[in-house]
Amino acid sequence: MARILKIKQNAQKISAHKVDNGVDCQYQVIHDADGAKLVHLSTFGSKQRVSHPKSSQSLQVDQGVAATLVKILSDAFGIASSDLDQVLVDSYRENPDKLRAIISNDEASRDVIAMAHRRSQVERFRKLLSDSSYFSSEAANLGNHGDEKVWQNFFEENPWIFGVSLSGQLLTSWNSEKLEQVVAGSSIVNVGKRVDALLKTSGRIKSLVFAEIKTHDMPLLGSEPRSGCWSPSRDLVAGVAQAQGTVHEAIREIGDRLEETSADGDGIPGEYAYLLRPRSYLVVGNLNSLVNAGGGHNKYKFRSFELFRRELVQPEVLTFDELLARAEWIVESDDAGSV
Repeated sequence: MARILKIKQNAQKISAHKVDNGVDCQYQVIHDADGAKLVHLSTFGSKQRVSHPKSSQSLQVDQGVAATLVKILSDAFGIASSDLDQVLVDSYRENPDKLRAIISNDEASRDVIAMAHRRSQVERFRKLLSDSSYFSSEAANLGNHGDEKVWQNFFEENPWIFGVSLSGQLLTSWNSEKLEQVVAGSSIVNVGKRVDALLKTSGRIKSLVFAEIKTHDMPLLGSEPRSGCWSPSRDLVAGVAQAQGTVHEAIREIGDRLEETSADGDGIPGEYAYLLRPRSYLVVGNLNSLVNAGGGHNKYKFRSFELFRRELVQPEVLTFDELLARAEWIVESDDAGSV
């Protein structure tokens, strides 16, 4: 009887045991005095034993030793990762409730699942940007409500991209169920103002943050009225005007602070989100549109675009590929931190 502390390769000359002298092995999952999980393996006497089978030898392994053993076995028998995946699939089919319970009670597994989901969503983000046929199919699945709807839905499903990517502060959705919100009502004398993403900063005192979402293929620049000087596109200027108008109307109707509400819609006394020169963002276009046909940077186009957005007080203009790069960095940082 022994607990295995470490596994390393053995250089001894060892021959195979005879099958006729083979024994059965049974296992149990137990815990030691410190609460660490162990797998206990017990072998039972060979068939030649006269008496009834009884435990003859036993070994115990912890999680670290078990992981090493799994690698040794997979390397020795050439078990591909796809084969191991199939084992997990078969195990899940046989006892899904048990595996769900294991995952739900394991904080590390929840982190792995969350990171895997984010990686898949970054891949989807990348595909939406680069594969026009895929983007068109996504738009068609939404009933052809427009390209902006594709991105609206994507960011609704992945609020973490806005929440961490847009600002040095952590941003969360004002409404946990929907990013898009009406921030100024519609009446005879007033047009309705709808913002694509209404966010709030985190912390003891919160502020509202606005975001308008356009499309990735919207042009950033228009004509070249003077050599080397490109004007912003009409779509870009219109997006800026829309973002500015939405914030202005929100401040005019709401004032300098908005009472926060609970899940049932009631106000939370003493809890407010402030609108003191609120920050706003416009997500539009792709920096690839500023690259020459040969793949080189068009420095005059980039200079024109960069100077235009840097001189804006509000909104801050971000392109879809910049937002993707930030999301990729978040996922890569998570992966590096988990090693």
